[in-house]
Amino acid sequence: MRFVTYTQDSLPSRVSPVGMLMLIAAILLGSGVLPAVAIHFEPTTERLFTLLWLVMYLGAFLGLMFRHGINWISWLLRYRILLVLLLLGTAASVAWSLDARVSAERVVHLLGTSIVAFHIGFSMPLLTTLRVLAVLLGIAILASVGTALGYPALGLESYEGVQVWRGVFISKNDLGFWSAASVLLFITLSESTRELFWRVFCFVMAGIAVGVLIMSQSATSLMAMLVAGAVALYLYISIRFQLGFVRMVVLAVLMVAIVGLAIANIDTASIVGRTGDLTGRGEVWRQTWKLILDQPLTGYGYGALWFPTGETLRIQESLTDFSWVVYHAHNGFLQVASEVGLPLAMLALLWVVQQMIEIFYCQYQRQQAGVLFVLAFSIAFLISNYSEARFLISRELYWILFLALPISMLRQINDTRVPQGSMAGGARSTVMPGPMGPPGTRHGAAMMHGAMAAAPTPSAAELRERPWLAPRQSARFGAHGSSAAASDPAGAAGADAVVRNTRTEQYSKRSPGEGRRAATALKRSSIGSAGIGSGIVDDGSQEHDDAADVEAEQDVFDMTHTSFDDDRYDLDFDLDFDDASATDDWVDPPDERDR
Repeated sequence: MRFVTYTQDSLPSRVSPVGMLMLIAAILLGSGVLPAVAIHFEPTTERLFTLLWLVMYLGAFLGLMFRHGINWISWLLRYRILLVLLLLGTAASVAWSLDARVSAERVVHLLGTSIVAFHIGFSMPLLTTLRVLAVLLGIAILASVGTALGYPALGLESYEGVQVWRGVFISKNDLGFWSAASVLLFITLSESTRELFWRVFCFVMAGIAVGVLIMSQSATSLMAMLVAGAVALYLYISIRFQLGFVRMVVLAVLMVAIVGLAIANIDTASIVGRTGDLTGRGEVWRQTWKLILDQPLTGYGYGALWFPTGETLRIQESLTDFSWVVYHAHNGFLQVASEVGLPLAMLALLWVVQQMIEIFYCQYQRQQAGVLFVLAFSIAFLISNYSEARFLISRELYWILFLALPISMLRQINDTRVPQGSMAGGARSTVMPGPMGPPGTRHGAAMMHGAMAAAPTPSAAELRERPWLAPRQSARFGAHGSSAAASDPAGAAGADAVVRNTRTEQYSKRSPGEGRRAATALKRSSIGSAGIGSGIVDDGSQEHDDAADVEAEQDVFDMTHTSFDDDRYDLDFDLDFDDASATDDWVDPPDERDR
């Protein structure tokens, strides 16, 4: 299992217009806002939305292929192999499904929805995604207030004899979940701006969302928001104020103890307006678990048992003793296990653990508002699956965001420490397939030439203290090498010597293996820079030169790629989509805290 973080910076990429349209369409359709309003006034439009989803699937796939080639597939196989296996296993369940036609149709929608999520994750910056989401959810929340107060036929629904708010969403639970998500979103986005007006606006919208959440009487969403908010607040305080390990542990123990005492001594079911069995969910869970024990390895086929239609209701009635139509298992894990079997359900849990580790680590590394919401949303989504089945569901926004946000987080632009026009901005390039070149093209190297020519040459003293400011004069850059090196080879060679000595000294403080790899990489870098800077051509055999290239490549590959079980490294993984060209930066600049 491989874990990935965004500890490498990347060059800015333009927002894809197709990605923006895909994001807006996914929010409006996946949240249920557009279908709920349209079907209320014209029920025959339901088929139109199915067609729109199919167009989105095709557009997302073509967009990924044209923009990223097969690099996105390589990335998924490398860092999301558990998710890939889960989706493939779900597709294979069509073979043993109780209704193969229905399962095949719903598998197509699940795979298509996942491709839409991948397209958003690979094409849209994280903060842009969150701001678009905030605008559209904010409009939906305000529209829900208006319909609940002014148009009850659409904005209200009956629940156990009581009129509760549904707004412009499909059900009160959807309104509750997205109201809870809006509270977390607006609070975290308030940290992304310094303007007082927008901060106040975010808090006002968060307050409105809290009121809508209460009026929806969605107990699960309320509990999910409170728990996710508490965890996010704990991490924000502990990291923002740089609490030590002992203080963090003490604070965590105190929070867990307080929550535990509250649960043990307070009738929480009454507080959230539910009976002890969560409004009949206990009976659903018991019968679902019985179904799982009858078919533990394979399940009954994806989509064949739950969300029944008029044609498939017979399957549920023949297998269960429900006295009413049960649309889902009211638990994400139980539903996945009953549909595709316990082995794939356990695989899904492993993938969730992997993704949560990445999110926690990213939040620990660099505290940013966007990452904090990804963490809070993921926790709220997982908690909501305790009493609602929202995992592995097609054509739903929460599944799209659960896939897309972590990918966008890992690829987000983080060049705030690199001055505009500096050499470091070009040196720290990564393979980011995009509009600047074909998939796999390293456009950062193309920008380096102009940056090096415009930037002043640092002194030897500055290079000793800040070696990452030195021009990279590796043979890899070819004609993009430093113009200063061509005009003054002696000075360039002296600067390179200072940098190599400083870097070797830094890496000699690490383990012997790391020191040898750094020395090999720097030696190879020095050969390349000598050839470019002074015009000297190595007259050695091509075979020897290629062997040295391979050796240096492997050394740096070992330094930047590893698996989770290698305890010499601290989860610092490469984010490049093309592994063959992921090692242009021989030695990464140290983090600000390391300096």
